[in-house]
Amino acid sequence: MLRDITIKTASQEIAVETDDSLTLEDVLRTKCIPPNLFQGYTKVGEEMYPIPLNTLIFAIPLEEKIILHCIRNTDLRDVLPQKTLYNRTQNPVVTIPEFNFGNDGCSQIIHELNSDSAKKLVKEKIVDFIKKNSHANVIIVGISGGGDSNTLAQGLKAFTLENPNKQFMFFTIIFEPIWAASAAERALELCLTHSFTHHIYRNKEIENLLEMKESLDNFYKEYCEKFGNHTSHFFGTYLISIVARKLCKQYHTNEYILGFNREDLLSDLLFSLMNGQKPLEFPVRNFGSTRLLMPLWNISKIILDACYPKYSFSNYGERKDNQSTYQRNIIYYLAHSIEAIYPNLGLSLMEGVRKIFIGKWPKLRHEDGLDIFPSEYADSAKLEEVKKFLKKYL
Repeated sequence: MLRDITIKTASQEIAVETDDSLTLEDVLRTKCIPPNLFQGYTKVGEEMYPIPLNTLIFAIPLEEKIILHCIRNTDLRDVLPQKTLYNRTQNPVVTIPEFNFGNDGCSQIIHELNSDSAKKLVKEKIVDFIKKNSHANVIIVGISGGGDSNTLAQGLKAFTLENPNKQFMFFTIIFEPIWAASAAERALELCLTHSFTHHIYRNKEIENLLEMKESLDNFYKEYCEKFGNHTSHFFGTYLISIVARKLCKQYHTNEYILGFNREDLLSDLLFSLMNGQKPLEFPVRNFGSTRLLMPLWNISKIILDACYPKYSFSNYGERKDNQSTYQRNIIYYLAHSIEAIYPNLGLSLMEGVRKIFIGKWPKLRHEDGLDIFPSEYADSAKLEEVKKFLKKYL
């Protein structure tokens, strides 16, 4: 059954007709309005009665008028689109909203992207980033076969067409259960398509490269015993990082690229700020004399995945359950939620933090010949435990 509801602000009244199976909170969310900006009321005659927003509409008697009243002097016409235009394309995969503000209120343009237009957008950002931030002639590039790093090949290829003296050496790690062999096949296919050198590192190659004292399997097994299977993501990030830095030494360079995207870095930023810590530097981070470049830092994952939809879908299917901590689940959920609340809100926060920390980023110190760079917030006792564990294998 449909019910009439009035959404009331200091500047306007909006009449909506909605299904009575929803709650009052649901109604606001469908209009992209934050529920905590409104109080619910029913009106009987001239009397007003406050009600919570989790009230189901069908539970409100038909003779009672339903009002959702804004609790601040906020004109929704200035913040929510009053007019929508569409920039359409053939075979769209994703859409990007663009808000515009002015005296006539807020309007938006919905940009549809297909895989080709997504690739073009990402390619241009990668080329611009490398022009501004890379100084080495040889750069190591980690490509996992996932949606993010897959986009690096076509972007870096475009850069080499204008800068033929720049060399990019791609590598992929195969290590179950973190990186499947099928992901490496996707990475190899992309590198061959763009004529890049590509190396695949399996257990034995990793053990030789890192000069490990024991097997990689044992390293991972003991890691999981100490820290839990649900922390395997952190093991994977560390492994690909130390392999990349080792390859930098082997190829006499000091730069490497990994496919960290906007929400990756936004989640890290939120975690640091919520815990009272200075965030780590981005989109270029120094590990001693070695520089990590993050050319995808300001691009949303959904756009990156749209570049190769078939590969991205395969990548989703390879993900395992119980490989993430609840803290990581929460912080990624918040990062994506911030971007969903308002277009580019997360990016604006990231840009603001970058300005605040220019010349003030925390330094990462190198520890005891091991390839670890703890921040100033590392607990000394836990750090010693980690160092002891790593020395057994590395």
